[in-house]
Amino acid sequence: MSKEAAGPLAGESAQRRRSLSPAARAGVEWLRQRRWLVWVALVLGAASLAALYIATRRPGAFARGQTVSFPAPPNVDTAIAAAQERLKGDPQDINALVDLGTLHFQKGKQFYPDAINELEQARELGALDTRIFYCLGIMYQEVGLYPFALEEYQRYLRHYPDDKQISLLEAKLLYQQGRYPEAVSEYERLKFKFPNDPLVQENLGLSLWGAKDVDHAAQTFEALKTQGGDEARRAQFYLGEIALAQGKAQEAFADVTQALQAPGSVDFGIPAYQVDAVLAAAQQRLGRKDEARRLWAKVLTENPDDARAKQAKTALRRLGRGRGRVRRRFRKKRRK
Repeated sequence: MSKEAAGPLAGESAQRRRSLSPAARAGVEWLRQRRWLVWVALVLGAASLAALYIATRRPGAFARGQTVSFPAPPNVDTAIAAAQERLKGDPQDINALVDLGTLHFQKGKQFYPDAINELEQARELGALDTRIFYCLGIMYQEVGLYPFALEEYQRYLRHYPDDKQISLLEAKLLYQQGRYPEAVSEYERLKFKFPNDPLVQENLGLSLWGAKDVDHAAQTFEALKTQGGDEARRAQFYLGEIALAQGKAQEAFADVTQALQAPGSVDFGIPAYQVDAVLAAAQQRLGRKDEARRLWAKVLTENPDDARAKQAKTALRRLGRGRGRVRRRFRKKRRK
């Protein structure tokens, strides 16, 4: 890919960092000055991203539109050595810095600390190469610096608005940061382009729900149910959660039970403790205390830190003791 010349964005990285909060700015400086911390963040970030359910469960499953392209050379290490030699001759060689950063990005997570440092340095010198936005977005997301990743994705999408994968990542980060109306707008844009994509439709429903547009969220999940597969089962589960939040315990129990009984694997993309928690709460509201106790105990086995299960078990235990005292008083009165 041809290199883009230096331009008016020189110093933009420094300006961007100055506009951040002191805590965020300090975080970036730590990463720049102590690159080993980036590797630690990669490990922690990977663990947190594994828990995220929104938007990119299957990022490689979709064809991408127009996008930046930088295929790896036959010998990456040789190309890295060549770029490093160019920098020895001119430490401010913007093109060499961009080449080196993208090559380190292509080598994998172990080299992200170097890649981040080199690409940010190139940008401070005025580089406008769109590969910078793409690579930094991916890497900042991996290390858990989500606001920075979102910024890079948005810059990148101004050049390549049809890149579906990056659009999904952008929408995911908007959702994750609680910017639900913006996430809704992004998923609606994606749905217009990909009307039959169940992943887009599912995450549109979740974003609508986050934005408290429950009616449209429910309509979206009802439509998703017609597509079959695990997406349809998850849609049924979400409808059960919505029903439970609206005080419709019987409907919630029926929806979740139906999701569990539908054809397919036991694991349909919702953690078992979340499924059991909805069932337990529904049974508790329906007055089925013994079954609720059993299910809350199961939730705590699956997820020992579940606060809802702990609170519910305590409440049920107190209720049981209270009823026991009432029965004892009643028996005493009858004896008299």
